Amino acid sequence: MTATTKSAREAREEREKMLVLKHKYENRITITKFGKECLDAGDYATALQRFTEYMDIMAEVKQVKDFYSLRPGHFSPKSDITEMLMISHVYFEMARIYDAVPKFQEDSRRCLEQFVAFSANQPYQVVNSELIRKHLKKSVFKNPDAFRDAYQQIYVQSKKCYVVTFCYGHEHPTTQEFRAFKDWLLSYRSGQELVRLYYNYSSVAVTRWEKSPAMHLVARLFIRPALVLFSKTILRLILSK
Repeated sequence: MTATTKSAREAREEREKMLVLKHKYENRITITKFGKECLDAGDYATALQRFTEYMDIMAEVKQVKDFYSLRPGHFSPKSDITEMLMISHVYFEMARIYDAVPKFQEDSRRCLEQFVAFSANQPYQVVNSELIRKHLKKSVFKNPDAFRDAYQQIYVQSKKCYVVTFCYGHEHPTTQEFRAFKDWLLSYRSGQELVRLYYNYSSVAVTRWEKSPAMHLVARLFIRPALVLFSKTILRLILSK
C-alpha cells in the first residue's frame, strides 16, 4: 500500500468516525431523557447505561480520556450553560445510582466530585445546591456523609459572594474578607444554614439589581459603606480569633 493510498484511507476513516460522533451527539438529549425515564421507573441499570452513554459522548466530543476528565473549562460559559447544567444533573443521578451498591461507593464519590465541579461558581449553583439539600432531607443514602460533604463543597469552592461582588467585584480585598467569613460560617451547622439562605435570596436580588441603574447608585452610596464598616469591625474581630 502506497503512502498516498494509506493517507486517503485514514482520511476516509476519520470522516466516517466524525459522522458517527456527530450522529451520537445529535441524539444525546434523547439518550439522556430515556435514562431519566428509566430512573423514574426504577430501572436503574438501564438508566445508568444511558447516562454513561451520554457522558461518553461528551468526553469524546471534548477529546478527554473519560467522562471523569470533563471540566467546566471545556465548555463556553455563555453558550454551553444548558449543557453544563444537564451534565451536572447526570453526574448527580449517577452518584445516586452508584451509592445504592456498596462496591460502587468510589464511583459515587467521583461523580459527586464532578457534580460539585460543575455546580460551584455557575449561574445555576443555587439550583444545584438546593437539589442535593432536598434529596438529603428526603432520601436515605448508603453514604449520606459523602452527599453532605458535596453539598458543603459547592459553597466552599464557590467564589460567589453575590451582594459583596455586586458592590466591589471578585478580587477586591473586601470581597476576599467576606469569602473568609463565609468559610468560617461553614464550619458550623447553623452557619451553613445562614450561608444557604444568603445564597438563595441574594442571588435573586442581585440578578434584579444588575438591571437597575438606581440599585447601582444605592450600592455605591449605602451598601458599600455598610459592608466596609462591617468588614473593618465585626468581621475582622471574628477572623482574628
